[in-house]
Formats: sequence, structure tokens, C-alpha cells
Amino acid sequence: MLHLAPFDPDFVRDPHPLFRRFREEAPIYFWPEGQGNIFFRYRDVMALLREPRLTTDATLGAGYPAELRAAFPDFVALRDNDLQTVSPEAHARIRKLVNPLFGPRALEAHRPRVAEIIGEVIDALPREGVINVFADFARRYPVQVIASLLNIPPGDEATFIDLADSLIATLLPGMPPEVFASYMPAISRGVQLVRRLVDERRAEPIEGDLFSRLINACDEDERLSDGELLSLVSGLLVGGSDTTVHLTTYAILELLRHPDQLALVRADPSLARSALDETLRYNSFGRIGGLVRFPLESFTYEGVELHRGQPVYLNLLSAFRDPELVADPDVFDVRRRINSSPWFGYGPHFCVGASLARMEAEIALNRFLDRYPEIELAGEPVYGTHPLFRDIVDLPVRVRGATAAS
Repeated sequence: MLHLAPFDPDFVRDPHPLFRRFREEAPIYFWPEGQGNIFFRYRDVMALLREPRLTTDATLGAGYPAELRAAFPDFVALRDNDLQTVSPEAHARIRKLVNPLFGPRALEAHRPRVAEIIGEVIDALPREGVINVFADFARRYPVQVIASLLNIPPGDEATFIDLADSLIATLLPGMPPEVFASYMPAISRGVQLVRRLVDERRAEPIEGDLFSRLINACDEDERLSDGELLSLVSGLLVGGSDTTVHLTTYAILELLRHPDQLALVRADPSLARSALDETLRYNSFGRIGGLVRFPLESFTYEGVELHRGQPVYLNLLSAFRDPELVADPDVFDVRRRINSSPWFGYGPHFCVGASLARMEAEIALNRFLDRYPEIELAGEPVYGTHPLFRDIVDLPVRVRGATAAS
């Protein structure tokens, strides 16, 4: 009998054989531990991503109960104004203001600084020996990039990382109360830091500074509230740091597992971007598999009743290995081009930090390969216990003949 156990070591190492069985034998599976249905096929996942009766807001517009507001006010302050949960009208207003600041064209102006930061991290790595790609490289550069773009004072990186980890972890529905509460101190520390930085930047704005421009959008005609600004900055930390860490780690892992593909990227660095997208398709870092939605009203899909407020899990990991998407789904091919890849969200909820994450990871991958012309796995990856991610916490890689970063 099929059963999903997302913390089973065999599943964590390779969930795809089980996902294949689910697609073939139980493509819509009620997951008792998550109290909701998981959808494994590509066609179902994409149909439900477009379904207007599903929302990203777990409260269904009702807001958080008074007890939670009193116990964890900083958490509620972030979630009340999160782009995933605000009203469609507020969402459209906020995105109209911030999209010009974070689109691919606007971010190109920051590329030299991003490359400089990543180069400094790489230059500090040993020239040869064994390194942990996650801890020594992937974990270090993204938060430095977002901190630099927002002109965050040095020394606050750990607080940002903890805030990002905690915000993502608390997205899991049905988390035990004591586990949920364990993430609140990190969220409160992060909120206090962001509030302090907003006050400092208001008092002393920096010319051309991204943070100052966000605050200006907040203050001019009250177009963004303080709460919206707080949630926006926190969301950028998540999208521009934590996700990029795991994407970088998994991309390097898959390239080392597929030497022919690594050779292609070395020969043509422009393939780095598609190598990252192919990593997201082939073997990304979700534990449950992808996105969670909630029915605004009860309705039936493919003969299955989806009840109002009950979680609906859209398993992107499985969907992107579905033969309905590509004929050879179990082949890792960095030359592949797929137009529909909603790892960063879909439609109005496409991640505001997606362009930044992709630019960072592309630069990081190419600079890492430039630094190390000889790389090989020095052991199997070690996985962590993050509730939403199959997070690799140790990826041992042996590097030889290192050259100075270009």
C-alpha cells in the first residue's frame, strides 16, 4: 500500500520512484498527516494552479484568531500583509509598485555588485581539498547579496537567515503547536531588525538605495503601509536567500552526478541558467513536493471532494517528472527548454524575488566552475530535517587544481 513518509531516509535520498508509483496508482492521494489531498500528475497540478477557487491564504480571508495575535504578534504582522495572503486589490497595488524594482532589467544594474560579492566568497575558499558546497559556499553568498542590495549593516546575516528559515518552515499546515512556537523567537528577532533598519533609513536615506526606494514607496501618498513594507522586505529575504541556497547546492550536485552535462556548462557558460531550471525540474529541494493551496469553497475535482479550508498539496517534484510534460523525464538535460515551470509561483503570485534568485545562482554557478576546473563528489550528500525542504546540509566535494577566480 502506498504511503508518503517525507522524513524516511530512502525517500529523502530519492523520492522519485515513489512519486512514479503515485502518478500511476494513486495520482490523487489523501495524506493523513497533512490532512489534505496531494496531486502528483502534471495535468492536475497545472489545472489546480489555475483554479480560482483555490487561495494561498490559509485563513481564507478571515485573518488570524485573537489568541494567535496576542501570543505571536510579530508573526501575525508579517502574515497579515504577506503578498500571498492580502486581498487581490492590495496585491495588485503592491506588485505594481515593486515589480519595476525587481524585474530582470532593473536588476541588471546590480549585476556587477552581485558578481563582486560572489567572487569574494569564492576567493575565500581553499584552492584544493574537500569543501562542503552548502556550508562553505551556497549558504554564504545569497544573504550577503540581498544585504548588500538593501545596504544592510554587516553582522546581521545570521538574523536574516534564521528569519528566512523560520518563515518558510511555518508555511507547513498542521504543524504541532510546540514546533510552531519554536520558530517564533527567530521571527521576532528578524522583525525587530527590519523595523530598526526602516527607522534608520527613514532618518538617513541613501541616494539610489533599493531599501530607501521601497521606503519611499511606503511613504509617498501612503501607497505602502508600514506593515506591507515589513512583509515585503521579509519576503525578499526568503526569496533572495534561502531558496537560492538550496538551488545552488542541488544544481552543483546534479552536475557532478552527470559529468556530460557539467562538460556542456563548462563549454558554454550561457547554459548555467537552463541548468538551474533543469535542476528545479529534475530534482529540486521540496520535501512534500511543492505548493499548498486552500479551497475558498468546497468543490469536486476529478471525483474528489476538496473541502473549504482543507490543504491541497500540488506536488511539483512529481509533476515535473511526469511523461506528460516531457518524453524523457528521468533524463537530466541542461539544454532543455520548458516554458511552464511554476517553481517560483504562478500568475499573480509569481515570486517577486525570482529574477534576483536566478541571477545570483547563475553567476554563482559559473564563478564556482571557473574557480575549480577539477571537481568530484567526495561522498554522499547529508540531508537535514527542515519541515518543507529536503535540505542538503553537507555536500562534500573534492576540488583540485584550483585557479584564481576571474
